[in-house]
Amino acid sequence: MATDAVTLIVNDHRVMERVFDKLRSGHGDRQRLLDECAARLTAHSHAEEETVYPVLAEIGEQEEAHRGADEHHQAERLLHDLQRMSPKGPDFEDLLEDFVEAVRHHVEEEETVMLPALQEAVPAERLDELGTAFEGVRLRELAVAGLGLRR
Repeated sequence: MATDAVTLIVNDHRVMERVFDKLRSGHGDRQRLLDECAARLTAHSHAEEETVYPVLAEIGEQEEAHRGADEHHQAERLLHDLQRMSPKGPDFEDLLEDFVEAVRHHVEEEETVMLPALQEAVPAERLDELGTAFEGVRLRELAVAGLGLRR
């Protein structure tokens, strides 16, 4: 299994997309899925902001790192609003789509701008170190949220 930060972040994005698909399908316990989504989003965001974004700033991508953190906070606000409403409520589906679109936009920016810049500027050994640090924070945050799982 790859251990570099870029691969781990991209893999985490795919996991979130699968949770979104389950949420959007309307099947299963949507409140539980929202809670899982919140735990995963928080863990991912904190791990990036603590380990990867400072390195992005060091390599001249300060604006992108700030924008990424702002997008994390926007997505978290939308998700908290979703968690406070009933999945059967009249506005739930629209807000869910707003949330999913906000995260997808962020993922696209990361995967087309930020992560390629990181890969280009940082040696492979350092990317592995960042991956270890990212995964450590992510797993710690998931454990705090009660999701002691890897993926």
